[in-house]
Amino acid sequence: MRGGVGRVCVYAGSGAVLARDVDRALDKLGIPHLDIDEGSIRRGILQEHCRVLIVPGGYTAAYVPALGVEGLNNVREFVAGGGAYIGICAGAYIAARRVEVPGRPEGLGIIDIANTRRRGMGIIEITVTKPRHPIAKGCPKRMRIWYQNGPYIEPGRGVEVIARYDEKYAAVACSEYGDGRVVIFSPHPEGSLEHGVEPEKLGTIKLLENAIKFGGG
Repeated sequence: MRGGVGRVCVYAGSGAVLARDVDRALDKLGIPHLDIDEGSIRRGILQEHCRVLIVPGGYTAAYVPALGVEGLNNVREFVAGGGAYIGICAGAYIAARRVEVPGRPEGLGIIDIANTRRRGMGIIEITVTKPRHPIAKGCPKRMRIWYQNGPYIEPGRGVEVIARYDEKYAAVACSEYGDGRVVIFSPHPEGSLEHGVEPEKLGTIKLLENAIKFGGG
């Protein structure tokens, strides 16, 4: 595994329609990975085989019922025990204590953020506010990145903001949970296959690579 990082697992179960975008980016980076689903998470695959879990974009409302109480608890225990969680778009929504879908069900609660649901799609600009942070290593101060209905993030206690949309809302943030690390992306560092957005051209694939190295220790 590149950089000495343990196995990277990508959630590709119910609702994870953008998992293939992450798979493609990881292939480009030369990072071996394993696609897993909600059943394997409930059966304990994270604790047995995973070091970094990436939860990609997709249908947020499908994630919570698919994982269920047991799956959510297993993710929490995995991170608290020293694993890393990288949540992209829908993966960022479910990382909060409450998930911004109808009924506001309980989420993972592994990072102190409040998410505001937004709609929109296209290449937008974010500002890197902590250029010396390992997640931002080698990245310019202003970055163009693919956005697809991601949350506008209000950071709480213990949350480091790596990049912002504006003074109020974060675009990329991280925190610790137990002995593990949590990295949250509102936009998509992996680009988009469907819309022909190449993360190497934008330079955003570097954010994903850095996040994996940071999370994997």
